[in-house]
Amino acid sequence: MRAIGRIFAALIGFILAVIAAALFMLVASVGFEPADPADSLWFWGNFGVGAAMAASYLGAMALTPWAVVIVVTEAFRLRSVLVYLVAGGALGILPALGIAPLMRPLDNDPRNIAILIAAGFVGGFVYWLTAGRMAGIDGVFLTGSRHPKDGQ
Repeated sequence: MRAIGRIFAALIGFILAVIAAALFMLVASVGFEPADPADSLWFWGNFGVGAAMAASYLGAMALTPWAVVIVVTEAFRLRSVLVYLVAGGALGILPALGIAPLMRPLDNDPRNIAILIAAGFVGGFVYWLTAGRMAGIDGVFLTGSRHPKDGQ
């Protein structure tokens, strides 16, 4: 039962991390307020649609690599925030290196590369806050339990 709980924690953590990273990318790209207060309704409508599109695209692109990170951290009980920050930053730099699928080249624009890396850091930190701090608790996955059951 604990393994099922950890799977749900990882799933919820991934979803929250993707949403946080997408919101960060959108705010860093277009800002958090409209240029003209008269256009605020149009701006917030577009912001909501843009956030949903960015989160869905980001989630689709990050699912497989982040699943590998989740399996490794759960199996080896890696709970350090640095592991998740490095993994998130590495996922953020993949498009700059031209490795991310379905991503157009960034033409080495330093601002876009910095936004992607920082969004990866944000996503990694949010995942650590929601699920990574408890990775491998009680040895649910590959390593088995630390404490024998029934006092054996």
